[in-house]
Amino acid sequence: MTSNEFDGRVAIVTGASSGIGRATAEMLIERGAMVSVLARSAGKLKTLARKHEGRMLPVPGDVSDSESIERLFAQTESKLGPCDILINNAGTYVDKRVEKMTERDWDRVFGVNVRGAFLTTRRAAKSMIPRRKGTIVNVSSISGVLGPEKFPGYSAYCASKAALIEFTEVVAVELKEHGIRVNCVSPGSVDTAMWAAVSGGARADMTPAEVAEVILFLASERSRPINGQNIDVYSA
Repeated sequence: MTSNEFDGRVAIVTGASSGIGRATAEMLIERGAMVSVLARSAGKLKTLARKHEGRMLPVPGDVSDSESIERLFAQTESKLGPCDILINNAGTYVDKRVEKMTERDWDRVFGVNVRGAFLTTRRAAKSMIPRRKGTIVNVSSISGVLGPEKFPGYSAYCASKAALIEFTEVVAVELKEHGIRVNCVSPGSVDTAMWAAVSGGARADMTPAEVAEVILFLASERSRPINGQNIDVYSA
């Protein structure tokens, strides 16, 4: 790994106002990339972008909204250039057991965690395919992996994260003939606001920066032979 391994490359990171998304966006910039960041919190995005004047483009919006995604890509292409790297990190959850969950709760979680990744991937593919290059990394969770015991009350979150892993596998097959790689990262407990809210005070196993290192590995040429994989980032 070199400090300039992403020189000349344009990246888009969703859910970038905090946690894993923020750590990933800042690490990409540190290693040479120009980065557009999307989140619903306009204030947090602008504060973050001021730290990286001229290298980070803040685009407030809802990842589940197709107009927000078109605006994200249009502004990125106009001001930075076509997207080379897409990091689908935006995510949300609802803490309700299934008998108390509303259809709106369920749809909102799937809207952000799955529909959002679909919308961004579809739009990125349209510009990556003609150039025959690009990398996409989806951020799932241990909650979407078969086997580990799940938290009760998180059926929508777990199901959506499992769907994202399968989405990764299929899209990787569809896009590999165009020179585009698609992979996924599934972290365990990460020291984020979400973990603090749901963990009951339990200590997280890793930092956002540690997860970001794995994401950047998959986004880089160092992982060129890897495609369609889900990388579990947690201890056995």
